Amino acid sequence: MHEKLKPFTIISNKYELEEISKKILDSQEVEIIPLEKIIKQELLKELKIQKENAYKEIYDNFMKIFNYAEKSPEPKTKKIKFPLIIDKDEILNFSNELNEKMEKIFFKIEELKEERKSLETEIELFEKLRSINIKIERFRKMRKLKYKVGKISTMYYERFVQSLNDKNALSINFAKDESFDWIIIIYDSNIDIEKVLSVANFMEYHISENYSGTPKEILWELYDKHRSLKYEIEMLNMSLKKLFFENRRHIYKYFDYIFVLKNIYDLTHSIKFTENFFLISGWTTEKTYFDLFNYSKSNDYILFLDYSFNEKAPTLLKNNGFFKHFEFVVKMFGTPSSDEIDPTPIISVLFLLFYGMMFGDVGHGLILTLFGFWIYKKKKSDLFYVIGSAGIFSMIFGILYGSFFGFEDIIKPLWKRPMDNINFFLMLSIYFGITILTLAMILNIINKIKNRKNKELIFDPNGFAGISLYWILLGSIFYMIKNGNFPKISYFFIIGLIIVIYLKSIIFEEGKIGEKLVQGFFELFEILLGYLSNTLSFIRLGAFALNHAGLFLAFYMMSQMTHNSILSFIILLFGNILIVVLEGLVVFIQTLRLEYYEFFTRFFNGNGREFKPIKYKF
Repeated sequence: MHEKLKPFTIISNKYELEEISKKILDSQEVEIIPLEKIIKQELLKELKIQKENAYKEIYDNFMKIFNYAEKSPEPKTKKIKFPLIIDKDEILNFSNELNEKMEKIFFKIEELKEERKSLETEIELFEKLRSINIKIERFRKMRKLKYKVGKISTMYYERFVQSLNDKNALSINFAKDESFDWIIIIYDSNIDIEKVLSVANFMEYHISENYSGTPKEILWELYDKHRSLKYEIEMLNMSLKKLFFENRRHIYKYFDYIFVLKNIYDLTHSIKFTENFFLISGWTTEKTYFDLFNYSKSNDYILFLDYSFNEKAPTLLKNNGFFKHFEFVVKMFGTPSSDEIDPTPIISVLFLLFYGMMFGDVGHGLILTLFGFWIYKKKKSDLFYVIGSAGIFSMIFGILYGSFFGFEDIIKPLWKRPMDNINFFLMLSIYFGITILTLAMILNIINKIKNRKNKELIFDPNGFAGISLYWILLGSIFYMIKNGNFPKISYFFIIGLIIVIYLKSIIFEEGKIGEKLVQGFFELFEILLGYLSNTLSFIRLGAFALNHAGLFLAFYMMSQMTHNSILSFIILLFGNILIVVLEGLVVFIQTLRLEYYEFFTRFFNGNGREFKPIKYKF
């Protein structure tokens, strides 16, 4: 259902800006309307906007302080009351000084982290080299020879070694892991091997000239240095936290003020100003509307205006509890306009009935229920709440059908088995379709009455003319089935109603008369065909109920043909998994199709604009 939204405009002096803005932000129920939409352009030229936020610098300082201390701010906005007397310069100086102190420590930590990262690369190398009992400085003392240390992909290694042999270079494979060979290349200083290394994608590791001793001795030195850096980083992090907690009371106290003021002056980007006054317009709920109205009455400097804007109100859906989770199904098709019926409660019930009827099984429904609500509990996604609810209705229809994981001899049906009553379920589906299409046309009539669209109410194929034609056709068909002949009196009403619907395109559509006559004919043909196809489309309710039983029967017969209990169990297990996953998905899609195509298209436009209230933002 819709929550009624009311338009408002406030004109006040600048001294009331902060308090009015705070009330708007605290309510979280006001959507600001750009004044360009409600004021003539020539008047807007006299109005100004505030482009800069005077509290942005202080706010950024505090956010950095929280970030350095690895804390998340939780401003208590409700506690901030206006008029508010604070020393902005004092807070700015406090935040600047603390931010500078913490920033120096933070940058030092980042430098040490980079150093530690570089050290980890060297540790990786010397861990591979530790099996070589040669002092590293001996490689540097070679006069006519040079060396390189690194790794190469194992798949290129053999070809690479052959290329080095052609260059009179020696490679020593000193280690190997899953993907790489670690090698030392020794070559004549006069030979250029860079091209060979580049083609083979050789990854070189540089050994600092400061290192001396065997790789094992150097490795212990690197371990100690790495551990030392770790403790130094931890100590600096503790220093950051120490600084934060030494100033914690001031930080939280000041930040609450600054957070509120920063959001208030962000809001001013949507407000227009004169020299001494400001204007703000928007949509809000009735509760917040009267709160603002009563506040304006108690203040001589506030003018509260109530008049309609030249635009349709945004949409705020107010479905509680169970129905709230089904709003996303409606919004996937479109947002209900504020002047049309919110179909959420109706489609919630129909969705579950459709799904349960097509996928009725206690065992399969139980799996969907447990899976859906388990994921919903973790992710809070309405989709999985709907899946869990659909599983419950699958279980209900499973009890009615007497089906448990496809087996029909475990529980006794409380109603009928689809496979034993094929004609009954197919006819029931058609009756169901007739009821749903009739409901859709009744909802369309209600929408037309609400919007005072009297002409469309009469001529619309889903209005009075349409629902009358639909039921006369149905009555005549049922009469002919029972008595063998079409009732002659029906011809008069059917032809008359067809003419009324045909006149709709001629009277209301734009264009030349010849074009409208041809277009009206094809539209009429599509409408009449739609009555038939949309009604018969609901046969899928019964057909999928039969399909569900038939699909399991096919797997059951295959399992019996194996004459092996283990193989039989595997086939039945695979069959049930396939039914739950594949058929469960197909039925979900078919349920949406029936709701969107057969039901929604007859009364629901979905061209509304969602209500987007302004809120506090970090």
